Amino acid sequence: MVEVLIVGGVALDLVGAGVLSHAHNAESIVELREEIGQEGSAVGERDAVSTHAQLLAEKRIGFLLLTVGLVLYLTGLVLKSPEGVQTMAPIAAGVVVTGLIVTLVFTRVVGTRVRNQAREARDNQDPSALPEQ
Repeated sequence: MVEVLIVGGVALDLVGAGVLSHAHNAESIVELREEIGQEGSAVGERDAVSTHAQLLAEKRIGFLLLTVGLVLYLTGLVLKSPEGVQTMAPIAAGVVVTGLIVTLVFTRVVGTRVRNQAREARDNQDPSALPEQ
């Protein structure tokens, strides 16, 4: 059963990475088309809005598959650990929770900084002051 969790997790990660890769490549095509003055559409969609909606959906499912795959993989590793589930499960859960907290704090701080820079650029009407993506 543990091997099924590990193999299944890695397989889902590979599928998720493939979906994200496709979405990234299609997004690059859209940007290139927009730069040369064409309609920003790709992946068989009729217009730019449909394309962006499709790419957003692909990114969401890609990240969901990656997350589920990593959870399965981590679960398999914890169950297979020679130290035992009682030792490894709290460690794994603690690292995941710590990572989520650090991510929330980081995105809050950086998001506030980017919003402030955008407001300043808007107030000064200076598009070069906008933060890079």
